[in-house]
Amino acid sequence: MNLELFDELMKQGAPAQHPSEWKAFLEICELYLESHKIKNPIIVELGLFDGKQKRFYKQLLGAEHIGISRNKGRRCIPDICGDTRNSRTLETLKEKLNGRLINILFIDAGHAYGDVKGDFEMYSPLCDDIIVLHDIESRRYDGPTRRRSEVWKLWDELRLEAYKGMGEYKDFLFLSIFQHMPARSEIQMGIGMIIKK
Repeated sequence: MNLELFDELMKQGAPAQHPSEWKAFLEICELYLESHKIKNPIIVELGLFDGKQKRFYKQLLGAEHIGISRNKGRRCIPDICGDTRNSRTLETLKEKLNGRLINILFIDAGHAYGDVKGDFEMYSPLCDDIIVLHDIESRRYDGPTRRRSEVWKLWDELRLEAYKGMGEYKDFLFLSIFQHMPARSEIQMGIGMIIKK
């Protein structure tokens, strides 16, 4: 990876991610894309907080980025504006893809278990290479009354099925990228990658 460009992009505005997690994630993506000879990959990002990740995908990976979010406004402008769990949003994406498959699917819209599972089930069939769940460690150890993010629950469920040789992901590689933060920190995030081939 071009580390000078990575550092420059970080100075322009870093995504809401621990820098070492974000860098490791991009390095793994780059290695995967190079080893599979994928040029100009298609990256679909579900949920855009501030749109800062798009620059990294485009400039470091040479990607075509399609961002989907129901929030259109001052922080970023999505390519597709709509609720990720709405079938019309899915159909709009399919039209934009025009028969092409997604190379990297980054799931980061709703963080309740049902929301993230719904996004995973709807969009993962369109992805041929890497499926990413963001925030796999967020709120994992909070008590049930404080827990607002349950991405970790789906991540653990998918990994357990794969470990037991069950489900359609049993032959895929699961990677957790996580920089442990102090116990009092609420910035525990983590990136979970399911590499399909």
